[in-house]
Amino acid sequence: MGWLTKLFGRRSLDDELLSGELSPESGEGRERAEQLVSPHHRAACAEALRELVEDADRDHPSFFSANLRVQRWPIRENRVGILTLARELEELAVVNPVGVILADRLVQDGESPMYAYPARDNGAIAQAVEHTREVLKEGT
Repeated sequence: MGWLTKLFGRRSLDDELLSGELSPESGEGRERAEQLVSPHHRAACAEALRELVEDADRDHPSFFSANLRVQRWPIRENRVGILTLARELEELAVVNPVGVILADRLVQDGESPMYAYPARDNGAIAQAVEHTREVLKEGT
């Protein structure tokens, strides 16, 4: 159980969409799904993925950034897949909102393989990115 769930006693709409408890076809699920697949949200998520790759390309973390420390080498090794995901977020005509949630979490979730510590990737980034790309395209 996540700390937000403990704090507020309710899972997020994104968690409910991910688990299938909430349908993206009606009510709150539909409203959230529409937000997720909006061009603005998709572009912001794509930009965050590109910034993650740029951050990994730096030799040292920025002293002005409060971001988590990224897995530089594994992200560099998976650059093509990450940037392809970013491009698909923006360019695909139709995307699955659950795929957008997964893409968001690659960047925003401190437990994402992009940030895992100590630095032991073992293919986790490649698997997460490929899974996200597959889900993003489901139903298209």
